[in-house]
Amino acid sequence: MKLIQRLVPIACLAFAALSAIAVDVTAQSAAIFDEASGRMLWSKNAEVLKYPASTTKILTALLLIERCRPEEIIVAPKDIETVTDSSMHLRPGERISAREILYGILLRSANDACHAVAVHISGSDKEFAKLMNERAKQIGCRNPHFHNPHGLNDKEHMVSARDLGLIACEAMKYPEFREVVKQRKHCVVRSTNLEDRWMINHNKALWHDPTTDGVKTGYTVPAGRCFVGSAMRNGYRLITVIMNSQDWQADHFMMLRWAFANYSLEKVIEKGTVVGKAPIKSGESRTVPAVIAGGLKVALTNDKSNALSQHVSYFDGMKAPIKEGDKIGVWSISDGKGWTRTINLVAGANVDRLTIAQRARRGIWPYVWGLAGLFAARWVYLQRVRGRRKYSYARYR
Repeated sequence: MKLIQRLVPIACLAFAALSAIAVDVTAQSAAIFDEASGRMLWSKNAEVLKYPASTTKILTALLLIERCRPEEIIVAPKDIETVTDSSMHLRPGERISAREILYGILLRSANDACHAVAVHISGSDKEFAKLMNERAKQIGCRNPHFHNPHGLNDKEHMVSARDLGLIACEAMKYPEFREVVKQRKHCVVRSTNLEDRWMINHNKALWHDPTTDGVKTGYTVPAGRCFVGSAMRNGYRLITVIMNSQDWQADHFMMLRWAFANYSLEKVIEKGTVVGKAPIKSGESRTVPAVIAGGLKVALTNDKSNALSQHVSYFDGMKAPIKEGDKIGVWSISDGKGWTRTINLVAGANVDRLTIAQRARRGIWPYVWGLAGLFAARWVYLQRVRGRRKYSYARYR
């Protein structure tokens, strides 16, 4: 029994060590993200800028969804046939809806479709690239360098695995995006070139793993094999980012096995939780309950050894009246490694403004109590003096 008791801690340490080194990928850069929170769970050279190839199209598709209605018609520009490599063979003047061209971008990885979208939204690839970089920074990317909408090789067109993962997490929030990237094939509706309508997904992981539901492959000679993947297991989704890999499918499945084995989705805070009291000026109450406006779940290690810190901040100088549900501050959580999530704090009750009479009474009472305290102190002092005098008189009498 004593031997077993000694071996158990050693076995636990060995298992922990195995878990820590279990991700051995061929990719030059890689990362794993908890999709719901955007937290990076593991990484390899995740901050190094790399050529993203066609994984660029994740951001192009995101902007298409955000900027265009599904039924909005996109007209292929006159120079559409000059766009090289992977293509859905759009012809000048061809009309196609935003919904249908999305399949061309994400399944067939059509460069001409990306060019058509860029011209439709911004007038040119160059102007669209500016929009891409602006949106990437809004998402939280630190160093995006997008120079075109499709990912064809450009020495200036680079992004890190970290930033690419954040973009994928943002895109997967949209049902339209999720619906497209999980499809193995789709027959598009188009106005011309009707013999070329089937879009086949390049993501072969969809055929090998029923939990994989996205996202996008990419390849150029300088970029190597790239892949941004998604898989839903145990009630939550992980995002994998693989850049310049010898075997992107093997890397993807290894990363998933490790992450799902070592992490589980945990509720960090619930909607409606009261986290403090916010100070209010000129109100019937001097404070108001601060309530979390939305819940948060985060993928945490199974051994619960997660160093997450929470912080509450209220808006300065808040004055009554305050209505229940008004935004009064923010609650934030961070892991000390660059990941932070914030949730609004709202008032948990109504706080009415003080009337003139109430203000007067509230303004007078501090002085009243102050004077009362002075008189009380004076009275105690006099009693002590009188007591000493009586004692001295009795002693020397």
